[in-house]
Amino acid sequence: MSDAPLVKPFGKKSRDFILRNPSKDRRYTILSGSVRSSKTFTIDAKLLVQYSQYDVPGKRFIAGVSKDTVHRNMLIDIAAIVGQGDFTYNMSTGEMWLYGKQYFVVGARDDASYKKILGSTIGLFIGDEIVEFPRSFLAQVWMRMSHDASRFVGSTNPGSPYSYLKADVIDKFSPEQLEVISYVLDDNPNISPDAKAAIVASQSGVYKLRYIDGLWVVAEGSIFRDSWDDAENTFGSPAAALLNPDPWGRGGYVDRWFSCDPGVDHPQCHLEFYDDSDVIWVTREQVWDSREMQKQKTDSQYADDLEEFGAKGFELRLPPEAASLRAELVGRGFWVVDADNSVLEGIHTISTMLNRRKLRISKTGCPRLCKKLPQYAWDDKAAKRGEEQPLKTNDDEVDALRYGLHGKIHPYRLVGQ
Repeated sequence: MSDAPLVKPFGKKSRDFILRNPSKDRRYTILSGSVRSSKTFTIDAKLLVQYSQYDVPGKRFIAGVSKDTVHRNMLIDIAAIVGQGDFTYNMSTGEMWLYGKQYFVVGARDDASYKKILGSTIGLFIGDEIVEFPRSFLAQVWMRMSHDASRFVGSTNPGSPYSYLKADVIDKFSPEQLEVISYVLDDNPNISPDAKAAIVASQSGVYKLRYIDGLWVVAEGSIFRDSWDDAENTFGSPAAALLNPDPWGRGGYVDRWFSCDPGVDHPQCHLEFYDDSDVIWVTREQVWDSREMQKQKTDSQYADDLEEFGAKGFELRLPPEAASLRAELVGRGFWVVDADNSVLEGIHTISTMLNRRKLRISKTGCPRLCKKLPQYAWDDKAAKRGEEQPLKTNDDEVDALRYGLHGKIHPYRLVGQ
């Protein structure tokens, strides 16, 4: 077993907030800033040291994008510190008990999520990554904090300055109501210089400004302009050693898989991936553009294409909404895995792997993907509405890349630790 303590020293910002009695806090507190700067663990500690003893009328809620993210980001650490005697959690119902007090864990992924707190008087609300919460959910939270002693505390990385959280909450709530505690990497005393350098080097462009510098900036222009390097992120023909299976990664590959972006009124794209345990190599693409070819293929014909492409017998990552194609492929004996279709998180995964030069794409095998990546751009009109999304042009091959990487690549590989 490791002799490392479960709880390590906190920086001054965190320590002051943790030790301050909630009655002295503002009604709303937001911990905003860099990744790995201890925001979430600071809230965990405040929950254990202060909020668990804070008596306030109303129910206690903990929310994240999903119950799974709350469990992963917060509750696993809390359970490890507290132990089974004082902590229980039902992952099915979201009911949690901590030091004899009841909490309700909920997901806030979409506009319908506000229904999960309807009818409740909220005494304590804890939010994880609150910039991802819909306006309707947060607005419902504010309305249900009807006691003077009610408290809201949330963590977030910065996002768009047009987002509801920044434009209508952080910029408009009075200082008497809201305290924003801004974090940078140096606020976490437990990150070594080498680890810090690796985290900083993994980010570029808008992601560096947000996730390292802690700034609320607009995502605009070409999405991968600061991470894509035509020389560093491409290759000609793959080295022969790469294509020799070797489960230990000694010059060969440790994994091979495929991805598919289904198309009806747009191109259908298939990609082939190799992993040598350090670099992900995208070696081939197979694209059918029904508009260009003036012929739409059936699911059965696409399954034929994938067989010809060599995907049968290997993991094939397919977005979950492609139900009819999935049924055809499973019926044919394909190994189909639901891809994670989180667009912004997937874009961040691609950007980070490109920036670290751990993603390389064949110029000869994937000419369309190599062309489309530099053209993939943010939707400026959506940004001004507070919505962050890419333009739905030049995106088919990039979507296939996203399905093949996001959720497949372990998070540790994104920062090289």
